Amino acid sequence: MENYFNYYTEIEEHFQNRRGTPTLLSPLDWFLIESFQSAGIPLEVILRGIDRAFEKRSKARSKTQKINSLAYCTQAILAEYERHQASLAGSSSQVEVNSSPATSSEADRANLIQLLDKASDLLKQSRDQSPSHPGSSLVEVIDDTISSLKAIKTEISTCQHPDYEHLEMRLSTLEEKVLASLISSLSEDVLMAVRAEVSSEIHRHRRGLRAEQMALLERKMLHKRLFDRFHLPRLSLFYLPLN
Repeated sequence: MENYFNYYTEIEEHFQNRRGTPTLLSPLDWFLIESFQSAGIPLEVILRGIDRAFEKRSKARSKTQKINSLAYCTQAILAEYERHQASLAGSSSQVEVNSSPATSSEADRANLIQLLDKASDLLKQSRDQSPSHPGSSLVEVIDDTISSLKAIKTEISTCQHPDYEHLEMRLSTLEEKVLASLISSLSEDVLMAVRAEVSSEIHRHRRGLRAEQMALLERKMLHKRLFDRFHLPRLSLFYLPLN
């Protein structure tokens, strides 16, 4: 489980160190990191890309202008990834970004069980506050998800070495089912309003982003905005709330 956290936190810390100030990453930056992880870009490649972006800025004429967003580094990161892929051409070795730990401590398992309990509690609260009536598809999906989390918790309690990569896939599948049910329960007007908000946010950060990156970020931001608006927890080893 630690690898899932490290991917995000090490990128954030490296960016802050290169910038020289502890500036918090924006929601767009976090979605960029998530898209890099989903694309399978190794951590070390992203760190090298960030370095290259800052080196390019230091050689530019406008040295007083700071890099305020990870989005500025996107092109350098993608270029570094292309070089990385080229270097692997003809090689059978594969770089794994999200490889599962070989072992798991009791503390890790206890922490994960706590996370699953908290997610279940938040789902129950969301169900009780849901605009859908009891017995609706959304409520039924939430109930099924709560039952699935309970089953996962039981498995983890009795498993010596949990497979975190497989667990992440299971949690992502549950999240996708909740999201699909939520979207189907909303009116066209509500969905259009949320899409307009997301589109406005994305287009303020167009610089340095490719069309495919824009589309991916828009989809991810839309999903997050819907989860936040209806107080539904994200089901991921990274997003599961501890507090």
